[in-house]
Amino acid sequence: MKKLVVILLAGCTLVISQGFKEVTAHQGWTPLEDLAGTYALTAQGSFFFCFTSAPPFPAAACGSPGPAGIPVSAVEVGVITSDTAGNSCETFTQVNNDLPVSAVPPGVSVFRVTATVTSYDPTTGLGDTSWTEYVGGQCHGATFESKGATTINTGTYHFAVSNRGKRLDGVVTSLINPEGAIGGFSLPFTFLRH
Repeated sequence: MKKLVVILLAGCTLVISQGFKEVTAHQGWTPLEDLAGTYALTAQGSFFFCFTSAPPFPAAACGSPGPAGIPVSAVEVGVITSDTAGNSCETFTQVNNDLPVSAVPPGVSVFRVTATVTSYDPTTGLGDTSWTEYVGGQCHGATFESKGATTINTGTYHFAVSNRGKRLDGVVTSLINPEGAIGGFSLPFTFLRH
């Protein structure tokens, strides 16, 4: 008789826990593995870029003696693919303009970014990611082929998940390049999946 009661209680616990998972899924529970897939990326923001004031005007550390600098507007569009473990690879085209926009034509470049989710709470949909940006290389889904790639920036971003993992909104929280040539920045972005 005791075995029968234990079996019934175990069965009820299983049914209740499955029901709880179903309820939390409808109330915002989005596990990391549900974020796997391919998203369209859009971003628009600005940053301050420091360079040496003498030709050929190479990048220089902001705050060091003698560099000049300009505010830059950045607009990006691309695609990002992530796997169930929170790793991703992104290819995007970026258009940079001086601010305010002037007669100088914009710079247009293609970049790749690899990223890894470093923390994520499926109950709130909030997370943090570390990333590395490259010129060159290739994305194959969420995997990066680094042949011919040069690292140009590293950083982190914070993101919020909505629409059951079909939308991620985020903001870059750190942006570092080898020269230390990035000053202030404001770089929000959106990932959308159909």
